[in-house]
Order: sequence, then structure tokens, then C-alpha cells
Amino acid sequence: MSKTSGQSTTENLRKTVKAAPAVKKAAPRIRSYDGDAFVDLFAHRGGRDIIILDNQGVPLRSTSSPRRTFQYVSNLKPLLFMARNVVRDLDPSNDITFMRIRSNIGEIHMTLGAEFILIVVQKFRKFKRNST
Repeated sequence: MSKTSGQSTTENLRKTVKAAPAVKKAAPRIRSYDGDAFVDLFAHRGGRDIIILDNQGVPLRSTSSPRRTFQYVSNLKPLLFMARNVVRDLDPSNDITFMRIRSNIGEIHMTLGAEFILIVVQKFRKFKRNST
């Protein structure tokens, strides 16, 4: 306790420090493009993810989670640059512009531009067969 005021120093600190007003946080968004008509139409047509990279391979925008984006980029970026080198080794005047990878469950489309790389992940839609 302080001899002059009769209050302890912690009580003096409590009086001088005012509580900051509570800031309401916005609800977390699942995707960075929620409500975008293009993304909604893309998902309706069997699309799963869109990832936009700069020409160095650093993700700029993505419709998927950061973890899934990192996984796709870390696996596909070396493959894309190796494919680009193979095409240049075969013909130095040529460059790869589009690459498509197909598996049993989906497709990955990659487009290389001068400034951006676009990766589109598409899942296959299951068609119902009519057995008549």
C-alpha cells in the first residue's frame, strides 16, 4: 500500500488502465470467394478448387483451405516446372501452356501464363445409369 493514498499500486493501475472496447469479429469464411457467381457455377459443374499462383509459384488466391492449397502447390509446382523443362529440352522455341492430369477420381488442369499460373481441380460427377 502506498503511504500517501492508502491504496496499493495494483489498485492504482486498475484505475488508470481502461478496458478496451470489445471488437466483434466477423464470422470466418470458408472460401475467399464466398458468394461469387463464378465460383458457385464452377462448383455446380463439378469443380472443386481454383488456385491462382504468380509466375514463381507462390499462391495468390484460392477457393480451398490454406492446407489443401499448400498441398496442391507443393506437389504440382515441381511437376509443372519439370514438364516445362522437358518441353524446352525437346524444342527450345516451344513452351508448355496447358497441362492436364487425369486420375480415377478427378482431373487437374494447369495453365501457364506469362504472369500467372492457374490450377483447376475438378472432380468427376457420378452419372446414374437407367437400367431399363
